[in-house]
Amino acid sequence: MTIETNSKVERLNTVQDSNGNDDYPANEGRQKEIRDSVGNHDGLTAEEVTTGSTNPEQLPSHSVPDGVTVLVTYLPGNGSDVFVGDDTAQPIALTQTGDTATFEVTDTASIYVKSQTAGDGVGLVFEGGA
Repeated sequence: MTIETNSKVERLNTVQDSNGNDDYPANEGRQKEIRDSVGNHDGLTAEEVTTGSTNPEQLPSHSVPDGVTVLVTYLPGNGSDVFVGDDTAQPIALTQTGDTATFEVTDTASIYVKSQTAGDGVGLVFEGGA
């Protein structure tokens, strides 16, 4: 079987998706969205957030660029465990320096922390937004 490798492709009308179904090829706008979501972002948002009580508390609101993961980390000065999750449950325990949790959210305000000691907290870091 011969494969021609010097062909000129002028127009793609359809492509196959991962299931073998015909689909439209990505247009210029969609290609830009994909490139922007996987590329590097300008700036860095880094913030230290401490709790004011032992109740679950919402992190400050920061818009997170598409394709970016938010890192939440245990602060070295904490006196006890810090728990991370959403507004109804905080099941992820950060217990020592180096412990982290990651979230793919559009806004950091969807992340909640609960500490056993008021004044303990977390570090919040993600690309973009600065």
